[in-house]
Formats: sequence, C-alpha cells, structure tokens
Amino acid sequence: MPIPSSAAPVSRKCLSDDAYAQLRDWIIDGTLAPGEALRDEALSEALGMSRTPIRDALQRLENEGLVVTSANRRTSVSPVTLKQARDIYPITAELEAFALRLAMSTIDEAALDAMRAANGALAAALAVGDAGTATQADFEVHGGFIACCANDELRTILAELKAKVCRLERAFWGWADRTPSVRDHDELIAALAARDLAKAERVLARNWDRGLAWITPQAAQSR
Repeated sequence: MPIPSSAAPVSRKCLSDDAYAQLRDWIIDGTLAPGEALRDEALSEALGMSRTPIRDALQRLENEGLVVTSANRRTSVSPVTLKQARDIYPITAELEAFALRLAMSTIDEAALDAMRAANGALAAALAVGDAGTATQADFEVHGGFIACCANDELRTILAELKAKVCRLERAFWGWADRTPSVRDHDELIAALAARDLAKAERVLARNWDRGLAWITPQAAQSR
C-alpha cells in the first residue's frame, strides 16, 4: 500500500514502550517484588505519564507472564517459583550450548578479555555480597560468547529467557555459595581460548546445573 503523502513523520517514542521498558526493568531487577500490587494511578505518577500507556504496558507484561491480574481485577507482579526455574534453566542452558558451538570458531581475544573482566567483577561482587552487580557480571560472562554466535534470532530468544533467569536469581539470592561459578567461568574461558569445544560444553553444562541446584526447595517454599 502506498504511504499517503500527507502522513506526518513520527517525532517521539511511544510512551507505552517507555512505560513497558521501565516496568519490565523494575520487575526483572526486583525493584517491583513478586506479589507487589501494580496500581496504574501510582505508576502513572511515578513515571510522569497518563494511565493509558501504563495500562498498555501492563497488558504487554501480563502477556509475557511477568504480571498477573486476579479475578477481582487486582494487578500485581507475578510470583517466582521453583517450577519456573526448572522450566526455564534447562531451555536456556541448551540454547546457550548451541550459541557456544556457533561462537567457537569466531570468538576472538577481545571477547575473551571482556569475559575475563566480567568474571573478575563477578568475583569482587560476590566477595561483598552485591547481588545486583554479581548477577549482571555473570550475564556479561555468558554474553561474551553469545554475542559471537552470529545468530540474531538466537540472541533475541536468549535475551528474553535470561531476563527471566535474572529475576529468578535475584528472588532466590543468598541461599548458596555462588563462588564456584567464578571457577567454572575461568575453565570455560580457557576452553574457548584453546578451541576445546567438548570441554567448553561440559563446563557450561556444569555451570547451569549449579545454578539450578542453588535454587533450593526450601527457598521456593518460603516465597
């Protein structure tokens, strides 16, 4: 269909997109905790926009499973459960393994150096109990090889899944000693540098197994 000559160019970003991005970030990083009520009037005031884009954003987040609306129309942040972890972690681990295989022949020293730096940041954050920085650093380590996989669709899917993993990690943080992950990453980086795919796959699988093991039934029952 031809575009009408009278059509005016879009000059501003859609407010609902802005609201969606901010609310999603707050849910993922735990600023808005599982079960917390989401009142559009309060969110409207906090974000400095009308209630219409807030409602649009909440609908999108509900479609993604991050927000729920009860029978009495109460909207809240969706709960975080052990079942979610059991569902999401194995899928994410398999897709990361695929990305690892794709990246093996193309990953370069700059990407490996970035992974090493992120792993150092992870170790430092774990030493002081900084959950937010540790989670971000952990994702940057894995993101080093994901960025080199040369598959845009895979990167997009993993970004969505890993946002949910981030939420799970933050919700169940503090139930286990996570420092073994630093050693896993050191071994993973060394295997990538040596182009040893078999070892890299083993280490990555072990790292994801640890992650799921750290989210314990006791933690889930307390939520």
